[in-house]
Amino acid sequence: MTKKKKSKQSIFIRTLNKFFEDITTVHGTNHFTTKTGKDLFLWSVIFICNILFTASFIAIAKHKYDDDHIVTKIDANCNVGQVPFPAVSICNFNMVSKRQSKVIENLLKRHSIAQDEIDGFFQAVPFLKNYRVNSTRVGNYTRIMNILKYHYYTVDSIMTEVHQQCEDLLLYCTFNRKEKDCRNVFYLIKTMEGHCCSFNYGGVTDTSENPLIEKDQDFEYYYDEENDGTGPSARMMVATSEFGRLSGLFVVFNVEPDDYPSYSNAPYYGAKILVSDPFDFPETTTMYQYIAPGESLDLKIEPKIFQTDNELKKVDPKKRRCWFHDEVNLEHTNRYSHETCSTECKMQTYMDICGCIPYKYPKERSKRICELEDLKCLNNVTAHVSQKDMNCHPPCYMECADKKFSIRQDTNTIESEYIPEKIKLEYNVPKLSALHVYYGQSSCNCYKLSLLMDMNYFIGTYGGVFSLSFGGSIITMIELLYLLIRFIFTNLVYLFEKILRNNVIYSSRTD
Repeated sequence: MTKKKKSKQSIFIRTLNKFFEDITTVHGTNHFTTKTGKDLFLWSVIFICNILFTASFIAIAKHKYDDDHIVTKIDANCNVGQVPFPAVSICNFNMVSKRQSKVIENLLKRHSIAQDEIDGFFQAVPFLKNYRVNSTRVGNYTRIMNILKYHYYTVDSIMTEVHQQCEDLLLYCTFNRKEKDCRNVFYLIKTMEGHCCSFNYGGVTDTSENPLIEKDQDFEYYYDEENDGTGPSARMMVATSEFGRLSGLFVVFNVEPDDYPSYSNAPYYGAKILVSDPFDFPETTTMYQYIAPGESLDLKIEPKIFQTDNELKKVDPKKRRCWFHDEVNLEHTNRYSHETCSTECKMQTYMDICGCIPYKYPKERSKRICELEDLKCLNNVTAHVSQKDMNCHPPCYMECADKKFSIRQDTNTIESEYIPEKIKLEYNVPKLSALHVYYGQSSCNCYKLSLLMDMNYFIGTYGGVFSLSFGGSIITMIELLYLLIRFIFTNLVYLFEKILRNNVIYSSRTD
């Protein structure tokens, strides 16, 4: 070994020894300066194994932090008054009322349209709701549509006009034993079943609907803690803390079997009852039950409340798989909803493929509403394009703060003792239907998403592992950083000085 190489090695070893000698807060480092030979080699192997163990433990903690740092806590002591009463929609099977369709029928007759063709048109109109029937099975009604368009009718206005009106359907309404004018608490809205009469709905914004109720001192109201005071979420949603069969919504209604036309496609006389979140468009997670004339349907509601710590806003939505209500703006509501997001995604899919949107969805003035000639395309999309195949922007994650409703139903023969005398005097009770929707109990379950491991926990875990392995602390990190900088600086200075000396020697030789 040359003298220069010894000099180079000696300065490096000298500074390295100095580095380990000056470490006072990491256990075991002093052995690198006191041991030699086999003892030094053995201790080096032990120290390296300790480093590998520490690194592995920290990697496991990091992986757990990335994948499993959200936990769900259950609280069984929440109250039903913490959520709005569900939206309840009554949808008559009969989508074309004989009485309500008379105006359009007479208009078409004045244009020399035959009665059979008019009846065929009205029979085909309900297919625009489910569009599971191919257009080849539906006649050509282009002439009729042109006549109606000339008189400023659209598919949307036709469907609204020929449907049984809420004031004809609803006869008697109470909420928590207080009688209410049905016209003040029910409104005609669009749902997955077409037009329905709905109670306590405040979902999407639709230019053809006005489901706003006037404030009533007999009602309790739900106020959204996340609401900024604008948009649909600012509507007064009815709530109640009462439970049991004497509480909730009670409605007596008449589907008017005599108003069903002979060409009706309805399976039987009756209605479909939809129960949904009042902030969502009634489609994706809506529950339903059927009711026929002469029946009384009791629906016991059990809400489930889903809450989320605001700390989860720091977590990437792709990891937490949910959106807060103020994180995403949808076209028809400024309060994010998973169900409404899915509906808007479907609407966009129909628009992209068929160039139109089915009438049952929220109205958009700038986009064409699908007509009978579009049934083939609508049918193909429904049959061949699944929800997974739809390209949704933004992705329709669940809501971080949400509510779900489950129902238990009980159907009986309608009892005249629960029907007011004024109704019994005017109507034949066996032809009426009664609906009662109420909470079965006062308490419900709350599910809260919280961070199992936040950044403080993560730092604490790292510190615990480092302390367990090396007896280190925060001051250790500072000390190691200082000594490492000094070690590097000392060797760089030595290297720089050596280069200068070599340059001087080289210059003197060339001179």
